[in-house]
Amino acid sequence: MRRKLLLLGAVAGVRGLVPAPRPRTRRIARHVFDNDEVAAARDDVEAAAARLRDAERRLAEAKRSAPRPRPANARTLIDRSDAGTLLLTVPPAGLGGSTLMGAAFGAAWFSAIVPATAGMVATGAVLGGVFMAPFWLAGGAVLKTTLVDPAKKTTLSVGRYAWELSQTLPGGVAVSSDRGATDELAGADVAVTVVTNGVPQYACRLVAGARAWGLGDGLPRGELEWVASEIND
Repeated sequence: MRRKLLLLGAVAGVRGLVPAPRPRTRRIARHVFDNDEVAAARDDVEAAAARLRDAERRLAEAKRSAPRPRPANARTLIDRSDAGTLLLTVPPAGLGGSTLMGAAFGAAWFSAIVPATAGMVATGAVLGGVFMAPFWLAGGAVLKTTLVDPAKKTTLSVGRYAWELSQTLPGGVAVSSDRGATDELAGADVAVTVVTNGVPQYACRLVAGARAWGLGDGLPRGELEWVASEIND
C-alpha cells in the first residue's frame, strides 16, 4: 500500500512538471491575426509599386514633351508672339537623294504603265484600263511623297484658343489650309513617310481629331523632332 502511494505521488509530480497545452482558440486567433498583417503589408507594397509606375510614366511623358534644343543646321523658323502664340515656318526640303531616287522610280514606273494603258484603251479593252488603275495610284503616291511633299512650305500658328495652317508649293500654289480650336490638336510626332532603296524619309505629323498633316517632309529627323517638341510644348 505504501509503495502504491509513492508511485501515485511520483506520477503527480511528473505531471506538475509538464506544461499544460494552450487553448486551441488562441492559436487560431493568432493565425488569423498574422494573415491580416500579411495582407495589409501586401496591399502597401502594391500601392507603392503603382505610385512608382505612375511616377515613371509621368517622367517619360515629360521627357518626350520637353522642348529639344534647336539643331545647328535647322532651317525651320520658330517664334512666339507677345501673347504666346507659336509662329512656325517650315521650309521645303528641296531636292535630295530620296527625291532624285523617287523621280527616277516614277519615270521608270510610268514609262511602263503609260504605253500599256494606252494600248488597252485603243483596243477598247475597258476592263484592262480599270485593271491598270491601281498601278497609276501607286505611282502617283510615290511621286507625291518624294517630289510634291518635300516641295511644300508650311506656316503654322498655334494660339491659346485657335490654330491655323497653310501649305504652298513654289510659286505660291496652295496645297492645303485649315484652322480650328486649339483644344482639337492632339499634338505632333515624327513618322516615316516612305522608304526608298532602304533610306527612310521622315515628316512631322500634326494631328487634330481624325485629320493629319505632314510638315517638313524630307527634312532631317533631328530638326523634325525639334519642331514636334515645340508644337507639343
